[in-house]
Amino acid sequence: MHLVMREFVVMLWIGGIAAFFAWLFQAWAWLGWLLALVLSTRWLLALSASERWLSSGGRRLDALSAGILADFLFATGALLMRERRQARQLLGRARYFKHAAESLPEGVIAVDGEHRIAWFNQGAMQLLGLHRRNRGQMVFAVLRLPQVVQLLKDATSDTLEMPSPIAQDRILSLQVSPFLEGHRLLIIRDITLSKRNDRIRRDFVANASHELRTPLTVMQGYLETMVDAQDPNLTHWQKPMEQMLNQTERMRKIVEDMLLLSTLEGTEHKLQVADVDVPRLLVSLVDEMRQLSGTRGHDIQLRIETTAHLLAHEDYLYSAFANLVSNAVRYTPDGGKIEVRWWQSTQGLCFSVTDTGIGIEPQHLPRLSERFYRADNARSRATGGTGLGLSITRHVLERHNASLTIDSVLGKGSCFTCCFPLPKH
Repeated sequence: MHLVMREFVVMLWIGGIAAFFAWLFQAWAWLGWLLALVLSTRWLLALSASERWLSSGGRRLDALSAGILADFLFATGALLMRERRQARQLLGRARYFKHAAESLPEGVIAVDGEHRIAWFNQGAMQLLGLHRRNRGQMVFAVLRLPQVVQLLKDATSDTLEMPSPIAQDRILSLQVSPFLEGHRLLIIRDITLSKRNDRIRRDFVANASHELRTPLTVMQGYLETMVDAQDPNLTHWQKPMEQMLNQTERMRKIVEDMLLLSTLEGTEHKLQVADVDVPRLLVSLVDEMRQLSGTRGHDIQLRIETTAHLLAHEDYLYSAFANLVSNAVRYTPDGGKIEVRWWQSTQGLCFSVTDTGIGIEPQHLPRLSERFYRADNARSRATGGTGLGLSITRHVLERHNASLTIDSVLGKGSCFTCCFPLPKH
């Protein structure tokens, strides 16, 4: 505003001087031409100053020559300076995050909406053997696995295990995560050591369990003989021997469950599947569970709503179902109701066990399928549970691409539901 006032004062002086000379020489006709010449010169100087300001990138401004445009140019220059500072800050942050991404031990690949590689870091180069020339190429030409195509077409995050293309003895984990619109991030991790440790742990558990079977069988055999002998000399040892026999039987069950769990956890173990008549299997299972209930008087009902079969491993499937039903028998008070159901829904073929038992507190539900996890330690041991049943069930379902959902209300009962994908015809 100060420059506008100054420009107005300058124009008044120019007009006054021109009017004075026109009066002095009585040449009023030339007054208009003189003012036009002065104003044109003034605007030419302003435009010239503006051009010099633009050429200098907004750094040099002659305010006197710019005249009335000086305010506008000053404001524009201040805006440009702020934008330059913001651009430098953004550039600095971009470089910071780029260097951070480059330093990640995991490999990161950015894939655009056309599945072309837009960018990757040093980790991807080391784990996958990528080169600078791979930028712009289709990701399928670099990672030649059908599973990668499926992962990239899927809109949700998922994970795939794959051998390294540059070292077949190394195992990589590939995770696909959406970002922006239509773009994907491929995150690659080396999980060779983790897989090796898992295999060592499984082998140890399997070998230890296998070695324990023989001495436990021998001990159990001797204890059964001594308990059944009815020897008067062993009368005062009868109760301790019965307790030892019960604990030996419990240890044997734990060993058997650990061996089964180790087998299920081995991803290299190919599942042998066959057609399983699930309704027939459930009839046999429910008869067995009624015997397990014995004198406790449970009302165990079986509802078969579909005759559909499953392509599955029958022994594993029976073990998974039996674990769920036997848990219901253990944790349902005498005279309670247990319903076993087999039906078809929009989710697939479903098996469920619903009881009127003690229920489970909500904080325990996420961890129920962990090995040796018990919501109620004292009650679980008193009922003879090994703490591995639900873990076995979860692994069996995972090997059959099935899911397990648990609904429970403390003091009212629980419902365990397993859903299997419908067979493909």
